[in-house]
Amino acid sequence: MDYFILTETSLFRLIRGEKKISPDAAYQDFVVQVIELCKQPDDGYKAVALTCAETELQFVSGVTKDIDLCVKKALAFVQKMLKLFTDGKVITFTHEEKRQSSGLRWTGQNTDFIELIYGLHTMKCINDGEVSLKDMLTTFMQFLDFEKPLTNCYIT
Repeated sequence: MDYFILTETSLFRLIRGEKKISPDAAYQDFVVQVIELCKQPDDGYKAVALTCAETELQFVSGVTKDIDLCVKKALAFVQKMLKLFTDGKVITFTHEEKRQSSGLRWTGQNTDFIELIYGLHTMKCINDGEVSLKDMLTTFMQFLDFEKPLTNCYIT
């Protein structure tokens, strides 16, 4: 799954100045794409894609007033969809093989962990960016003996 799929919508192209489209049309396209994503079979990673979009939307700046309004609406929509999608559910990631413990254990908040992984991936700090977000999550979860399930990780 492409975890950055929502950042390739008309709304994000408008934010980046790559596309000439009305902000309302870009917002409507974004909503449709979020709904389509949420209708797909659950593979345990949709919440990560929604969280990636949420994080990107939270840090949008330097846009016009009408684009900013659409960004705020899109952010609120993503947060509500995350709540609907994950409320009461636990997001788990399968481990194909159990590796020997590193002796390190994650003790921070789930949101901090997600943002750390997302930040490392976005900045291409691991393998020059040639690694999937899923592989990074799985590896870091194993390395840090991640005990907490990734539930409600969208709440900041």
